[in-house]
Amino acid sequence: MLLRALHVDRTLFSAGTCFRHSDLRLALTFKRWLHERPQKSPGVLEHGREAWSILVEGGAGRRMGDDALRSASKVLCDTGFVILRGGSLYTAAELAEAQASAEAALARTKDKCASVGLAHRTPWARQRSQHTLGGLVEFEFAEAISYSAGRVDMPRLIHEPPFDAPPWHSHPDILQLCHNVFGTACEQSILGAMWSFPGACETGWHRDGEAPMLVVVTATSDYPSDVGWIHVRPHSHLNTRAGALQRRPRNSPPIPAPLHKGESLIFMYSCVHAGMANFTCLERCLLYAVYG
Repeated sequence: MLLRALHVDRTLFSAGTCFRHSDLRLALTFKRWLHERPQKSPGVLEHGREAWSILVEGGAGRRMGDDALRSASKVLCDTGFVILRGGSLYTAAELAEAQASAEAALARTKDKCASVGLAHRTPWARQRSQHTLGGLVEFEFAEAISYSAGRVDMPRLIHEPPFDAPPWHSHPDILQLCHNVFGTACEQSILGAMWSFPGACETGWHRDGEAPMLVVVTATSDYPSDVGWIHVRPHSHLNTRAGALQRRPRNSPPIPAPLHKGESLIFMYSCVHAGMANFTCLERCLLYAVYG
């Protein structure tokens, strides 16, 4: 049975004004983010040219070296996010198994929605013309939650195989990275899948919170540049109640973060980010984990 989930509070940002996600009527009137909407992703730059990326060497499924972990920690602390390029923390087989498991979980949710008569109200069933301010229908269950039109967050996969075991559960490199950044022992609390369906709208700029946590987003498949990748705002993690006391934040333009299969985007909970519109006919899946 689909279970009602507790409301998750998130904050959206527009021209310095904060809106609570529960007030969707206000939160979604961004006037296209007041001319701040990022352009489509220009694609991945050549390795070494991105100040916010670290090249993962040694092939797929290999541990990061101490130097790479230190470099990634430094980029995270300075920029608020880091992209692991080139190699992968996971093997091709592990990525394929994870993608298949996430697809199976989505299929079960779709079947359950159809069986209880909710199919026409789901984010994957609604057309782009319906993904508007007045067309966003509440879809909030324990297994699947929609925070913005055309998207579904499935946050409860951590107890399902293969996510209940290494390398998806408590990856040692991510644990070490988290320790380097926050200076204390960390653990993983969530593993989920974020789906963006054809015609999905932009999410709006937001941060997930101000807690000392890292979000690790991994692409288990290759997707085109207009599938709705995450964009992040460098140094925005400094513009918080805690960060403002430590260091003056910098105002930087947003950065697109497209990922090749196996690559990961890691950002601080307080880093401001947004998901772009999905202009393709693909159902895009990104796995994410939360450490802190």
